Amino acid sequence: MILLFDIDGTLISAGGAGRAALALAFEQVLGVKNAMDGVRLAGSTDPAILDDAFGAHVGRPPTDDEALRIFDAYLANLELGLVEAAFTIYEGAEDLVRAALARGFEVGLATGNLERGARIKLARGKLDTHFAFGGFGSDAKDRGELVRRGVARGQERFERRHGRRAAREEIFVIGDTEKDVWAAHAADATAVGVLVGSHVPDQLIAADPEVVVGSLADPALWSRFGLA
Repeated sequence: MILLFDIDGTLISAGGAGRAALALAFEQVLGVKNAMDGVRLAGSTDPAILDDAFGAHVGRPPTDDEALRIFDAYLANLELGLVEAAFTIYEGAEDLVRAALARGFEVGLATGNLERGARIKLARGKLDTHFAFGGFGSDAKDRGELVRRGVARGQERFERRHGRRAAREEIFVIGDTEKDVWAAHAADATAVGVLVGSHVPDQLIAADPEVVVGSLADPALWSRFGLA
């Protein structure tokens, strides 16, 4: 099987460290305060969040130089901010990942975070070494595209291991928003909706994921993966 996990709201909560780090980066680079006000982060990608913040508070798209400088500042702020943040690893997250790896599954990420930001967040909970590949916000602004890239990387690993490509019913994208579900379906994968960290549970369910669970500890999910 190929399992691709979203990070924020699915594996962990960074306690608002990401939002605070990006808001501070806007202030440091452009002098714009409260740039995250009115901007939805859940289910979005870092490049799309940057565009939304610029549209709401600057009135134009970012230049390439501005995007680079803001993201550099954001990543530095994130690493520092996570030290004091109320960081949480959600119930069942590490156990499920470890069990899947032990069974020889290809376990990766499907996240709107820049890859470096994803690694910084996961390292805070000592989870980063579990995920050898993925699709990231640094791959594509569009979530469907980054998930397709994550699936393609998983397929390469699966084919080397098994001598064939994984079927749709063997590919799972696991997340906490309706955007994770849409992206999973765009990548021809099975969507798993996780409610424990979701800020939009009604929208998540309405997007019609094939599987909905309260948390990654749910026995029904483990059984679906053949890990019960």
